Amino acid sequence: MSDLKFIFSEENFQRIIENAPVGIVIIDKELKWHLVNQRFCEITGYSWEELQQKTFLDITYKEDINLNLNLYNKLLDGTVNEYFYEKRYLRKDGKIIWVRLAVAAVRIHGEYSHMVVSVEDIDDNKKYQQALESTNKELDLLLYQASHNLKAPISTLLGITNILRLENPSLAESETFCRLINTVEKFRDQNESMIQLMQVNEQKVNITEVSLERMVKNLAGSSGNPEAICYTSLRGTVIRSDPFFLSIIINKLMENSLIFSGSAPCSVMISYAMEDGKNKLCFSDKGPGIPEAIRDKIFDLFYKGTEKSHGSGLGLYLVRKSIEKLNGNISVDSEEGKGTKFTISLPVN
Repeated sequence: MSDLKFIFSEENFQRIIENAPVGIVIIDKELKWHLVNQRFCEITGYSWEELQQKTFLDITYKEDINLNLNLYNKLLDGTVNEYFYEKRYLRKDGKIIWVRLAVAAVRIHGEYSHMVVSVEDIDDNKKYQQALESTNKELDLLLYQASHNLKAPISTLLGITNILRLENPSLAESETFCRLINTVEKFRDQNESMIQLMQVNEQKVNITEVSLERMVKNLAGSSGNPEAICYTSLRGTVIRSDPFFLSIIINKLMENSLIFSGSAPCSVMISYAMEDGKNKLCFSDKGPGIPEAIRDKIFDLFYKGTEKSHGSGLGLYLVRKSIEKLNGNISVDSEEGKGTKFTISLPVN
């Protein structure tokens, strides 16, 4: 018991605070520092005597003050008892640094008394993260421009092959010519998927009313095999979602089902239901099914499960990314030799 008394003694508590690897401060109702450890002084560049002449708002970077006050007021009125966030301090030497704060309110007899804050210096990590994000944006822009620049020559190549076929119909029987057309079409599809991927990553969600019947009808009409898609259960169904992301989900799942479905007249069935407060869309096909060994991989980037997959390897990856943007989820139910069912669950907006 004597050992425990030593551990929890006021003197030892002070030692723990003073030698902590993170800044620890106690701030009273007047926003004044009641306690500041040495690590916090090192982070901010101010001595304890200098900090006593300031409030925590005085050393907060000006663009972060409003957020800081909003969170602090929630602590005062009891809306929250703790919060965690990242902000910037303006050091004594004028340098702006990033820190991560964990803030907890202390209440005595139900009344707010003071707050205890731990402060972690994350400036190096934050700047590395920002530099990485900047580099990624530059690479995305470069790739986006390159993909757009490729659209014109790809279209030209497809146009030339069509003219050659018209001028010389016998070319259609040439294996070499057919391979050329197939290669150019694959190149076109890959390029379009890359553009879509960048759009999915960059575009913000815009919720509006969407007619599922109309959207599926339009997408089915451009699928090359509209009679293979049954969507009668969608008649009159309107949901609130983002039409861009929703069209990618529907289009790519239809493409996937058509590629792998069997020869039945109605090989892809699309249905809708409201279940457990969620919008549920189901895509069922009568294809060969997905082997259990690869089901966890089918949504990976550039993954192609079988030789039958002649696409870009981006289709189901785009589906997953679009669903994530809409805060939804997708599940797969498949049995080899009997078909596959994708179920998408989207929030009601």
